[in-house]
Amino acid sequence: MHRNKILLVEDELVHLEMLTEVLTDNGYRVVPAKDGQQAADALANEIFPVALIDIRLPDISGMSLLELILGQQPDCTIMMMTAQATVEAAVDALKQGAHDYLAKPFRTELLLLKLKRLFHLQQLEAENRSLRQKDQTSGMIGDSASLRKFLGAAQSAAGTDATILLQGESGTGKELAADFIHRSSPRCDGPLVKVNCGAIPETLLESELFGTEKGAYTGAEQARRGYLEQAQGGSLFLDEVGEIPQTMQVKLLRVLQDGVIRRLGSEKQIKVDFRLIAATHRDLAELRDEGTIREDFFYRLNVIPLYLPPLRQRREDIPLLVNHFIGKYAARYAKDPIRLSIETYEQLQNCPLPGNVRELENLIERLQVLAPGKEITPGMLPEPLRRCGDGSSEIIQCFRTDQPLRDAMHDFEQRFIARVVNEENGNRTAAAQRLGISRKSLWEKLSL
Repeated sequence: MHRNKILLVEDELVHLEMLTEVLTDNGYRVVPAKDGQQAADALANEIFPVALIDIRLPDISGMSLLELILGQQPDCTIMMMTAQATVEAAVDALKQGAHDYLAKPFRTELLLLKLKRLFHLQQLEAENRSLRQKDQTSGMIGDSASLRKFLGAAQSAAGTDATILLQGESGTGKELAADFIHRSSPRCDGPLVKVNCGAIPETLLESELFGTEKGAYTGAEQARRGYLEQAQGGSLFLDEVGEIPQTMQVKLLRVLQDGVIRRLGSEKQIKVDFRLIAATHRDLAELRDEGTIREDFFYRLNVIPLYLPPLRQRREDIPLLVNHFIGKYAARYAKDPIRLSIETYEQLQNCPLPGNVRELENLIERLQVLAPGKEITPGMLPEPLRRCGDGSSEIIQCFRTDQPLRDAMHDFEQRFIARVVNEENGNRTAAAQRLGISRKSLWEKLSL
């Protein structure tokens, strides 16, 4: 299929010839049709990524042709043209499945701009369909360089039994990454036991991890295997490992070194064999420096550290993620899938989304359930997302011009570093990775 091919349907021959010439001169391959019958014949013989159709035709209405195109080629992206520049006509066309609307007369520059956006949207949707059709063993949607780099490192590490430490902000997909590592490992036929260390009260953590013997405490009427035993032959995923108290760190360290446990209330040693995958949204190196994490426990966890990039470092993945979540929640709630305008995609790509992929997923679920129509415009986003921008002017306007260039450059560096550290929620290890400097260099620059 020609990637720049357009089905052009226009009943006024002068306009049809003029538009065909303009579009051809700008690199598009145009298949012209003067009425609905010619358009139907073209649809029967070729696949079109984009269609540009007049809303008034001599033998069929543009709305009927719109329905015909979407019925035969649902992946076609359609823009309507009409001399009736009414809001009602635009709304009807969008409700029926058109992606955009152009009122006659229009400037060719506007037409070319809109077509460029339509082809970009069509390309994104095609890439998303391709990703869905592939065997997505990672479960992580995206094709950005940063995500590919992470998955490549995770795939290499998965083939060993070495402990892996997943680091990244909340909502970046650490649990999905653990799933991927386990499925890619030689232990994939064994269990993957997941434990959220921050959700278990400290008084219960030992019994939950190590298990209990019958009679170990009042109410313990039978022996129970803990999470460490349940992971036998597979993988153990300890999420929020930075929340584990020091007394439990000592006991876990012994298990990782010796490979044996004792259930609560028992003197019997039980051999355990599992692969540990730990995860945290906190900076373990800082927790170690503060004395919250034992140094020996830190080094036992930090064998293969892998950093999951936040969504702001992989903004090009946002359209793919959006389309994935639309399909997921449209199917879950048995509703027609919503559609985001080009402007809405651009707005989301300019917003920080501190909750990362989880925040984006929650947003799409809410829009899929509550949106009054199929087309989502920027004005339908929550207030913080409607107001956000790239902030580039803010950082320029704050500079003084009555200082030497050397001082201005130092001022910029300090402000830039402070902004990155703030965006990383104070995680200086992650900030150093983003800045491309060592953690030591970051400490030195912050102290200047």
